[in-house]
Amino acid sequence: MRRKGFAGFVAVMALVLFGASLVQAKMVPKVDHFILFVDQSGSMYMTHGKQKDVKIRLAKQVLADMNEMIPELGYQGAIELFAPLKEVLAPRVYDRAAFSQAIVGIPEDQGIYGRRTPMGPGISGIDPLLARMDGRKAVIIFSDGEANEGTDPVMEARSLASKYSNLCFHVVSFAETEYGQNILNQISQIGNCVQADGLTLLTDKQALAQFVKDVFYEEVPEEEEVIVLRGIHFDFDKYDIKPEWVPVLDEGVEILKKHPDIKIIIEGHTDSIGTDEYNQKLSERRAKAVFDYFVSHGISPDRMKTVGFGESRPKADNSTAEGRAINRRVELKVVK
Repeated sequence: MRRKGFAGFVAVMALVLFGASLVQAKMVPKVDHFILFVDQSGSMYMTHGKQKDVKIRLAKQVLADMNEMIPELGYQGAIELFAPLKEVLAPRVYDRAAFSQAIVGIPEDQGIYGRRTPMGPGISGIDPLLARMDGRKAVIIFSDGEANEGTDPVMEARSLASKYSNLCFHVVSFAETEYGQNILNQISQIGNCVQADGLTLLTDKQALAQFVKDVFYEEVPEEEEVIVLRGIHFDFDKYDIKPEWVPVLDEGVEILKKHPDIKIIIEGHTDSIGTDEYNQKLSERRAKAVFDYFVSHGISPDRMKTVGFGESRPKADNSTAEGRAINRRVELKVVK
């Protein structure tokens, strides 16, 4: 049966790149600047009862392990010691190698006696550094919380958090006393920031990875790559491809060559004019025409399958000319 009443056929080809093999998580930074803020007071050079090693060496190991997991996403970082305050690495774009070298340089052997813990003054002392940092800021404190000199560290942290609304104090705790842990708890709770146990981070790489993610970045799905090719027309009751539409199909060839790991299904569709049997065969022929074109231009037939749906899957109202034009289409769908 021949179809009557229409002089042309419009095929809209939509190649939607979708699926686990193509959609990947993208790392997006949570911070613009960060400071690794390490307690170097006398108590940090005392042996941790559970590990039989001095706390500063344990902290350095966590720092080194953490540094291997921090993704390089363009934020700026610095390393500061406190009690007393000392710059180890000035603010710079985060570079794993540079931070690794700086972490190694943190002293492991210092005196214990007479080295008190002015934690509050240490926190207030980074105010000038924070003032030079735009955007979101994170201070990651490595400490046992044994503040015993100067102003209240919790008060000083609250003061800075009030001054810089986009500042968060995260904590890696090496506390061995209820007093020290309470101070660290209060600091990390100021902005609902993240706290982790230092010994846990030493032994549990999954916990360390989660801490790094919670502080530095989040994963968001890549936007699906959606490419809609320009419309192509077929003459009435024909399925051969006219020369003027070759550039459009060439766009499809380039997309498939750009993504050699994907496979597609070429789906043919029609409007509701004509019998079901006629429309089914016509949809199959038009899908096959696109298949043959792609094969002739270097696309492996193993990557493609064709299927005709006739008039069974309309995307618009078949009672109007515009709707029928939309329904006369070929779609390319990614299956891998």
